Amino acid sequence: MNHPLSPSPVPPALSMLEQLPGCWGCKDTHSVFVYANTEYCRLIGLEQPQDCIGKTDYDMPSPTTRFARQFQAQDHYVMETGKRLRVLDIHPYANGRWYAHLFTKTPWYNDKGEVCGVMFCGQELSDTAILEVGHWICHAVTHPEEAQTDHHHHQSHIHLTAREQEVLFLHLHGKKPQIIANTLSVSVKTIENHFAHLREKFEADSKAALLERALAQGFGSAIPESLLTQQLSVVLRD
Repeated sequence: MNHPLSPSPVPPALSMLEQLPGCWGCKDTHSVFVYANTEYCRLIGLEQPQDCIGKTDYDMPSPTTRFARQFQAQDHYVMETGKRLRVLDIHPYANGRWYAHLFTKTPWYNDKGEVCGVMFCGQELSDTAILEVGHWICHAVTHPEEAQTDHHHHQSHIHLTAREQEVLFLHLHGKKPQIIANTLSVSVKTIENHFAHLREKFEADSKAALLERALAQGFGSAIPESLLTQQLSVVLRD
């Protein structure tokens, strides 16, 4: 009597990914999944880690297949350059809900020091103020006298339009006007006009000052609701 083949055992080094928070996994040089942890598999619509082995982004039971080409292009860039990539991904997933994640992709090396694929990890962007954490750490180091108080961390009363929220969000994540314009399908001139309005509202005389004041007023963790209606996979700055 023939029995179906059992899934291949997961290497101990990879199974350790189950102990880490967030979505983790790795692919080979052809962007074929070698492993992904349970959290990622459930997000993408698979029951267990073994189910992803041998599949590509095109094979997943999730609307993210629409961006499989971009995912694989990112993988290849990481493997060819040896550099890491940080990617903002906003998609509907297998359960029908929209999620925003910050994914980091890094080269995966074998015992000989050769690139054998790419590793990725992803953290959901929800109420966690990822950008703001970095901002306040830097502020505490450079302004220790203010670190004992929180009088400068207050709820913002600045009202932004939906498009201004989108432009500011992408600006906070390091995107230049040309990329923001391409992402939002508008002209660069339109984006620059939005920046002018944003600087006026935040009383900032430059884009750098705009970034600083926006983070200080809690905009680092605000994901525009309008962005949670269109799929994005945007490479961010290091």
